[in-house]
Amino acid sequence: MSEINAQVVGTLPEQSAAMSRANNMDFNLFTASNYMMSQPAQYYVYLYNISAQDFVVSRPPIMREIKIPACKDGERYTLITRLPQPVLVPKGNVDSNDVDVIPTDARRFAMDIINPENPGTDQDAVLDPTKIFSQGNNLGARGVFWSLNGPGSSKYGNKEAPTEEELKAAYKRLEKHYDTILKDAEAVRLSNPASLNAFLTPEHHAAAAYSAKNFGIEYVWASGKKVRYVECPICGERIRENAAFHKTEDGGLCINDWKRAVAAGVRSRAQAYEATEDPQFAPRTVKPVAEE
Repeated sequence: MSEINAQVVGTLPEQSAAMSRANNMDFNLFTASNYMMSQPAQYYVYLYNISAQDFVVSRPPIMREIKIPACKDGERYTLITRLPQPVLVPKGNVDSNDVDVIPTDARRFAMDIINPENPGTDQDAVLDPTKIFSQGNNLGARGVFWSLNGPGSSKYGNKEAPTEEELKAAYKRLEKHYDTILKDAEAVRLSNPASLNAFLTPEHHAAAAYSAKNFGIEYVWASGKKVRYVECPICGERIRENAAFHKTEDGGLCINDWKRAVAAGVRSRAQAYEATEDPQFAPRTVKPVAEE
């Protein structure tokens, strides 16, 4: 029996060539890539962004560069792209100079775009910080997420848009990240104000704008207003100058100006009178109606 790559020699060159072809399969005539390229997608994986920032990701050789647009103002999310299942990733073969195609799980490929440090598909996975070798690559914490739900996905039994649960999870991850970087910015502002401008990035300003819009919390460095901080004469904490009241570290409310506090609705007249016994907060008396 002839072995693979054996040369079968006949009496005529044409017969020798025919017998060699018959006993040595030409694998280039039928490859996995030809088969896989002709197959329809099993389903699609959709990439979304909920943040006000855009990003650029490079994943060669399948994607030289993918631009992730920011979510437009007034919208809850923006669709980036969809990936077919499986994603066909080209891989060169040094022995034959052919290009093989490796089928890759689209969910894993999407997760690699979102966070290359995450080896799985769980977008809420808690990763070991000692095994994270790069910073800033986790777009999952910055508003990007994948879903099996999107336009055209109903034919696969999925929904036409990301679910409310998926959006809540994505916003939860984004808000956690924003809270972290805003605390870092405040720590720099209090400890080394001169270096604050060099420390701040567009993402800090995006986080501050999100905080002001959704939680009513504004940051001085984001608004551009100059505010002087002084020591509270009552509790000793640092507060804005001329602040009528402020929250304390233990969650209470310290009042410096009861009149303004009552006007703002954070305290009642009765509470102000009990605390100060100031006649201006005394209970109002109803004048008797004069008899005709």
